[in-house]
Amino acid sequence: MALSRLEDELKELRKELSKIAKEVEKLKTRREQTSLGPYPGSPEPSASLIRVLAERLPDKPDAGMAFFGGIQKKNGKIKSSYFSGHDVESILRCSPKRVAKLLSPLSSEQRILILKTLIKGDRSSSELSRETGLEGGQLYHHLKELALAEYIEPKERGIYSLTEKGRMALLTVLAMACTLEKRITPEEIEATFWETGKEERTKQTD
Repeated sequence: MALSRLEDELKELRKELSKIAKEVEKLKTRREQTSLGPYPGSPEPSASLIRVLAERLPDKPDAGMAFFGGIQKKNGKIKSSYFSGHDVESILRCSPKRVAKLLSPLSSEQRILILKTLIKGDRSSSELSRETGLEGGQLYHHLKELALAEYIEPKERGIYSLTEKGRMALLTVLAMACTLEKRITPEEIEATFWETGKEERTKQTD
């Protein structure tokens, strides 16, 4: 009876070891995929995309590709999806004027706030005023600039809607900001302030 119980325990132990081995293999695979990303620990879907794109790079010593894309689901259905990829050589020929024209309307915090409000759904001017805190001429100035850039579209009865171009631009710059813009903590600000003050006092003493 003792021998039978020991055999059962060994079987259970083998099962557990098998599970652990499978988990280790999964972690190894995930780590390999993640290492392909631009930064350590990049999400698995991004690593998979980079793997596919790497295979499609031109067969020459110096080559590169840049891409942007996104997908959004609402009420269980895909509402918006976009993807665009270009080789680096071609996009470097893009006119600086075109880039500035595209990004200029997005250089205002107030306009970003308007776009973030409209991505939730259409809004009237009064609703936008209430949700953004912008009023009168200030609100209409920003709405006009966004409409000229074709990021928003005025509809009947003072209703404003986010265009597909506006959705793509907003989500792209938000993703860029979350990836590239370092979050500065209050402690870092205070340290920088005191260090700068110390340098100024040293200069004055000298």
